[in-house]
Amino acid sequence: MLDFLIRYQRFAMLFLQGACFFIAILILITSNLCFKRKIAIFMLEISAVLYLGAPIIHLTYDGVPGELVRLVLFISKSVDYLAPLLMLYSFNLYMRDLLSHKLETEKENSFLLMITDIVLLLGLILFIISRFKGWYFFYDELNFYHRAKGRIFATIIPAVCMVFQIILISLNYKKISKKVRVPLILFLVIPIISSILSFLTHGFYLSNISTVFMAIVLYVFVVLDSNEAIESAHKREVEILENYKRELEITVDIRTKELRIANEKAEHLLLNILPAPIAQELTEHPDKTISQTYPNATILFTDIVDFTKMSSDMSAEETVSMLNEMVSLFDKRAQAEGIEKIKTIGDAYMAATGLTSEMNSDGALKMINFAEGLLADVRQFNEKSPVKIKIRIGINSGNLVAGVIGKTKFIYDVWGDTVNVASRMESTGEPMQIHVSENTWLQTKDFIQYENPVMVDVKGKGKMNCFFVKSKL
Repeated sequence: MLDFLIRYQRFAMLFLQGACFFIAILILITSNLCFKRKIAIFMLEISAVLYLGAPIIHLTYDGVPGELVRLVLFISKSVDYLAPLLMLYSFNLYMRDLLSHKLETEKENSFLLMITDIVLLLGLILFIISRFKGWYFFYDELNFYHRAKGRIFATIIPAVCMVFQIILISLNYKKISKKVRVPLILFLVIPIISSILSFLTHGFYLSNISTVFMAIVLYVFVVLDSNEAIESAHKREVEILENYKRELEITVDIRTKELRIANEKAEHLLLNILPAPIAQELTEHPDKTISQTYPNATILFTDIVDFTKMSSDMSAEETVSMLNEMVSLFDKRAQAEGIEKIKTIGDAYMAATGLTSEMNSDGALKMINFAEGLLADVRQFNEKSPVKIKIRIGINSGNLVAGVIGKTKFIYDVWGDTVNVASRMESTGEPMQIHVSENTWLQTKDFIQYENPVMVDVKGKGKMNCFFVKSKL
């Protein structure tokens, strides 16, 4: 059986050598291995090619006479002893990169890898010395190979390295990918067993064949592990991108909601300053001059009777608090009844209705109803407040001009004779009475009962008939 194996081992070695050479080429063009692992596996496969090439030459020329043949035999046999050291060094490079990310055991791993490198360096030194001392092998005059007594060191040193590497794998067994755990150990254990058996099988290169065969097996599983790692990394990358997408969508939703709330607040604030149509026009055309003419609007003015004297007996906080409470009641009513608040000037409150391009409107009647509500609000205020107040109300109807003035701290305002007369109606009125002009009276006399007309001297207008509201008809 042994003779049969020895006879056909050359074919097996040639086949394995070709496979290793082909794998080395594949490693150079593959992109699935990182650079350090690619170099380590490439060196491993090239070493395997050399490790099989040496015995093929030995089997071919062993015992062939000639000085040139002797030189070739010496070189091939030297490669036969050096190749295992190079393979183990390549394996060490692979293990160093494989375990480089295990930070919690980095010192322990580094120590074992360093010891292995030192042993391999010692093996290289012993081999160099053996070339001069003939410790490992020699060829006789007929160019026949003979083992020397020192050859045991050429077997022990690689075996010691493999033991350290087995310990290294054992310590990191659970941290190494399942795909390469067993191939890594077999790559080390089988050559050890083969080396022991090689002492009993002279002429059959069991150690060479088994070691190279395991190098091929190791390559297959390393590539499978790398492909799996790349696939896992791609999946992880996809998961990260999907998580980022989800987080980005959530962030966009939150920011959109915040922006919508901010816009609503800004719009609400703008509508507190301007009528809705004016606010929209100003938003869409910020540089446009906002101005409009209304043919039949109604203006209301109201202020507190003797406010200057009253406020002199109050603190600033009390004065502002009182005005804020009263104006808030007026604002609430204006919003409920569709009255357009124009502005407050000190203790005066100014409002308008009929801000439309139509001549016929019910603005005057709505304003009187609003004014009666203001009187009710004042009575309600006096029931709870220690400070009792009275107001005068003046109303006038007619055409006017409205618009926005200014670019900063702008204000919506109205101008015209109608506004001036409304102001005079308020200043010439009586406390807790609604004083209207003749224009307003004409538009509401069918719905409102008035006192007898009173002649009032209006600045810039002369004598005018004015009326105090009595009650609704």
